[in-house]
Amino acid sequence: MTTTKESQGPNASGRMVLAFLAFSLVIIFAASFIYRMERPSLEVQQKKGQGGMPQGMDSAMNGPMREVMELMQKLQENPDDPGLQMAMAERFMSMGSFERAKAFLDKLVKVRPDDPDVLNALGVVRYNMNDLEGAKAAFEAILAKDAEDYRARFNLGLLYKYALGDPQKAKEALSAVIASPKTDPETRKTAQTELEAKPGS
Repeated sequence: MTTTKESQGPNASGRMVLAFLAFSLVIIFAASFIYRMERPSLEVQQKKGQGGMPQGMDSAMNGPMREVMELMQKLQENPDDPGLQMAMAERFMSMGSFERAKAFLDKLVKVRPDDPDVLNALGVVRYNMNDLEGAKAAFEAILAKDAEDYRARFNLGLLYKYALGDPQKAKEALSAVIASPKTDPETRKTAQTELEAKPGS
């Protein structure tokens, strides 16, 4: 949550909101985070089209909402399917419905307590629900099992930098991401940029 993650607790202006989709493309996480941080007061105004339906609603029903409905139908048939639960959590995260996403992740973490994808998603969701310590714990749980998980370390570094106000720990985490041979080039580049940039710059 770039991550995820300016002063003690969420910064006073509420600029930082993570929009990471709980998968390995950390760049999406970083870019979305910066975008939301730099645009704290965006307002969405819906214009009504023909028939009084807000423009875009019909296309939304053919996009994310349609996917959610299809997944819900599958879940009714297989309510304990971890893959379907994770897919639902990801869809709700992409829609900004973090409480709904958390409901699925809370079930998943009980059966997959060491799954890095589940824990990473849970960290992002907890951040967005202002549970900074919970987010930190989720990322640290990943690293406790795999110290080379650069995604979790990247997210933790940004959490320290932007939300927990600990630049030294942020520097350590981001430097580790840069040094890791497992880090992909784009993530390494983003980590380097974050290491050199000051919060809010």
